[in-house]
Amino acid sequence: MRTIISVTPMACWFSVIALVGCRTAKTSPAVIVPDEPPVELEPVAHMTFEPIRESSGLVRSRQWPDVFWTHNDSGDESRIFAIRRDGSVIHPEGRSLGDYKGIEIRGAVNIDWEDIAADDEGNLIIAACGNNANTRRDLALYIVPEPWPEHTTVTRVTRTIPFYFPDQPPIPGSPRNFDCEAVFWARGRIYLLTKHRSDRKTKLYRLDEARAETRVPLTLLGEFDIGGMVTAADASPDGRRLAVLTYDAVWLFELAGRGDDYFGGAIRRLPIKAKQCEALCFDGETLRIGNEQRELFVIPIDRLRVVRAAGGK
Repeated sequence: MRTIISVTPMACWFSVIALVGCRTAKTSPAVIVPDEPPVELEPVAHMTFEPIRESSGLVRSRQWPDVFWTHNDSGDESRIFAIRRDGSVIHPEGRSLGDYKGIEIRGAVNIDWEDIAADDEGNLIIAACGNNANTRRDLALYIVPEPWPEHTTVTRVTRTIPFYFPDQPPIPGSPRNFDCEAVFWARGRIYLLTKHRSDRKTKLYRLDEARAETRVPLTLLGEFDIGGMVTAADASPDGRRLAVLTYDAVWLFELAGRGDDYFGGAIRRLPIKAKQCEALCFDGETLRIGNEQRELFVIPIDRLRVVRAAGGK
């Protein structure tokens, strides 16, 4: 038995003030997904540091070797944590672990932080855009210079980017398809993926404006029937590959050309089984996954199976 998943890329253009036009591009060929049992993930490490209670994002540092950043979900203080591959926390030298509470992010409020990304300019990008009920009007990205984990207890936001989805119905509205738990950075741009509750799709958006004084619209790039709710994403350092996590699968999209049509190239997939996985990042030729139970998993990229080859075959 096989499941067919459709892909509908889109291209939209926006003025500085409002949406002025949208053109639907040609629909890509359907993706055929084999009906196969999921791979039950076994943890390779645990995050044992008590203040990390509900890990909801994970990214590998581009500044510090063997450092990964994570954060808690909604309701926590505005803070992040640096961890090693074995899940142990990195704390400032000369300070006892019992007194350490993570790195405070001043100028930020943790209202449903759902993911974290890193750019190649030394910044972390915190996605403050969890939107379970689709009623928030304060969706934002926090830009934070990546701190030196062994010497930092407090840092600050250098830029806040408020944004909105231009195709979202007026609040309150339906369908509830504008939650967002996945952000990634690729080749100089910030991208986001939506988490849907009324269907099995996700939409890919790009941030083309970064004005802090007003909410800016995202640019809608495409839509993909991913078969579940998206909980995390990350791009490879060269931006050519995009890994996307749902509760029951890991996907890998590979660009076919110079643009950012991630849904138009080769696609790999692996069905998985584990407790509430909501964090994902590249780590060389493996994908590192975290869940809210503070477990860490590793999946070699070559373990994902091709469901669409380059060229759509």
